Amino acid sequence: MDFGPITQLGYLTDKLDKTAEAWTKLGVGPFTKMSGVSMPATMDGETVEIKIDLGLAYQGDVQIELIQPLCDSASPYRENKRAGIWGAHHTQFTVEDLDAAIAHCETAGMDMACEITSGGGRYIYMRGAAGWVELVAPNAGLQMFFDMIKKSCADWDGQTVWNDMTG
Repeated sequence: MDFGPITQLGYLTDKLDKTAEAWTKLGVGPFTKMSGVSMPATMDGETVEIKIDLGLAYQGDVQIELIQPLCDSASPYRENKRAGIWGAHHTQFTVEDLDAAIAHCETAGMDMACEITSGGGRYIYMRGAAGWVELVAPNAGLQMFFDMIKKSCADWDGQTVWNDMTG
């Protein structure tokens, strides 16, 4: 099965503002910030509520997601938070057939660790020797939002850290 191109690289941080500033110095930005995002999820069979702050930007067609975990509930982020391990966390693929992609990952020795439903999307975190892989299905509504973020990055002044999407 060909998953196609990588659509997102996810990074964990304990200091969202500082991390976004560091990325902008590398030429990635501006970031669109979402604070206090609550997401219902199932993690290793347990029903949980995951709460995060996040920032999204694009480098070309790849979304850069900065995640600051705010809760201690079971999640793909909890062990990193507890250990103070920040940085690269997951690679995301947008796949046409989510169930087939899950089955393919399981055949490759990964297990489905977490399913998050939020903002009209379904996000599957697979865990295994390849690290964390996030699988998502295309979603027209989310894609419109992501396209606005991508355009703000294409039009970026190279200095602004946070995107103001109110105008």
